[in-house]
Amino acid sequence: MASHRAEVIVPYGRAVAQDAGPALSVAAGAALRLSDGPYPFAEPPDLVRATSVADRLEILREQLASLCGPWDRLAALFLDCYVEWIAATLATADAELRDLSARAGGIFAPEDWSFSALRPLPQAHLPAGTASVRADFAFWTGTGFVAIDLQGNTTPRRQRRAELQSLADAGAHLVAVPGAALQQERISLLGRVLPPELQRFWAGVLLPASPFGPSAEGFDLPP
Repeated sequence: MASHRAEVIVPYGRAVAQDAGPALSVAAGAALRLSDGPYPFAEPPDLVRATSVADRLEILREQLASLCGPWDRLAALFLDCYVEWIAATLATADAELRDLSARAGGIFAPEDWSFSALRPLPQAHLPAGTASVRADFAFWTGTGFVAIDLQGNTTPRRQRRAELQSLADAGAHLVAVPGAALQQERISLLGRVLPPELQRFWAGVLLPASPFGPSAEGFDLPP
């Protein structure tokens, strides 16, 4: 899953890469996390009422869901399950995270590492040779892309299979997520199919960060 590019621009949040929409630059050696902005909010989120980590994760979930296809129920379900999976994964590592917090002065709770989870980019257009291929979601691990392919009840067309193969040939780690299994198993399925680079997302993060800091750095608001 290695990437030979120092920096890659990733258009996302649209069905066609050439359409207007947000884009992010990702760089080798730095994973893209939920704490990393900017986020293309249409207007500033209400942080006065959203005081807990869970409340603020919900703000991000809603914002990311707005960048999926308007009738893409599987994409919305994936985001629901991913946020649930973050909380469940941190709960299983409670003792480790409390020890990590103690080494950082004891000012953090385990849930504060929620925003260290890697950030999913909906409808992301990833480099594949001389072209780009849309993934339902993409994660940047710092060394390469993880591309999520949400699978419905029908077999993908030949063209789509060829596109996904070109992504794999370009070095992306493809993860097939069957929609029916996701509906039934939810976070247990994600725990099995998400690669190791996404699993222990707090590893190496001594001081957890949040996109909702005192400045507007986490927001990408229209003029």
